[in-house]
Amino acid sequence: MPASLLLSNLCRQLLSDSLSALEASPDGLGDETVVHDLRVLTKKLRAAWKIGAEVVGKEFEAERGNVLRELSALLAGNRDLAVLVNLSRDLSGRHEEPAFHDVIAHLQSEFTQVKDRKAETRVKAIIESEMEAWKRVEFSDHASEIRAHRAAIRKSREAAKRATAEALHDDEAELWHTWRKRVKRLRYQRDFLAEIQGRNPGIHDRRISRLGSRLGDRNDLANLTHLVETLGNEPGLRKVIAREERQVMGNCRRLGRRNLIRR
Repeated sequence: MPASLLLSNLCRQLLSDSLSALEASPDGLGDETVVHDLRVLTKKLRAAWKIGAEVVGKEFEAERGNVLRELSALLAGNRDLAVLVNLSRDLSGRHEEPAFHDVIAHLQSEFTQVKDRKAETRVKAIIESEMEAWKRVEFSDHASEIRAHRAAIRKSREAAKRATAEALHDDEAELWHTWRKRVKRLRYQRDFLAEIQGRNPGIHDRRISRLGSRLGDRNDLANLTHLVETLGNEPGLRKVIAREERQVMGNCRRLGRRNLIRR
């Protein structure tokens, strides 16, 4: 594999694998695993375009960002419902709160396995357009590609550090949502660099990945809180979710201080 095409090839391979999985699934966008993997793919590609922007320019990066936001919107509905169903089941099993059964029943009534052929066709078209777009990303040599990665990671790290500092002293959901996005971008850029360098992710990579996962857990709990409030704000449920949220947020803050503030 030519070194100068590594990032482009990696992204096109991810896209090709995702397209194959979508086409092979009898449920299409009703397949929870396929939809989850596609949503992760959009985050990886956004992180990758921050690296590729050095070659294609900011305007083209912004254009692809708009396309990827459309892709995320097409995937959001069933995936969000499935996440909340699984989270509610987990909390119900661990805390034995019977009111969770009503939440699960409500979510399941909204969850649908109906194939949306129009949306599926559009998703496939976006994936194919992304594959074509990545053909434009060709660094002059391997050294310039590595430099672009490291420059992007430095910027992402500074953005993640600022977001960490803000979130350490504030529980506001939007701040934490921004923190999660910044950490995810840093995580995926570090993962790309490790793969291009032919090495396994190191300890710091794994810690950043863990922080991103825990921030995702907090985001899911915030979404479940909003749903419970919409359904009537049952106090037993709010108590369980709040307790779980405090533990997750404490863990996030410890990881954030250790890996982004003190380093």
